[in-house]
Amino acid sequence: MKRFALGDRVRISQDYHWAQGAQARIVEHSWPDLPPGECFRRVPSLQGLLRFYWVQFDEPQRDTEGDLYSGGEIDDRYLVADS
Repeated sequence: MKRFALGDRVRISQDYHWAQGAQARIVEHSWPDLPPGECFRRVPSLQGLLRFYWVQFDEPQRDTEGDLYSGGEIDDRYLVADS
């Protein structure tokens, strides 16, 4: 499982279902079920617990329905460290 910290630069994998290739940074998000300062959460799935990080895109990205987003929650399997 990859571990990223607040402020880390990342790129979204070309294999993800949206925002392919987008550059972003890891940011804090205040999910109601997490303590302040967290930048990821664990989500149960058929593959076990998945880690999702909240990212802020360098440029807004459109999802598959055409809606524009400045950030989003991305599965860490699709995040690549970007220097």
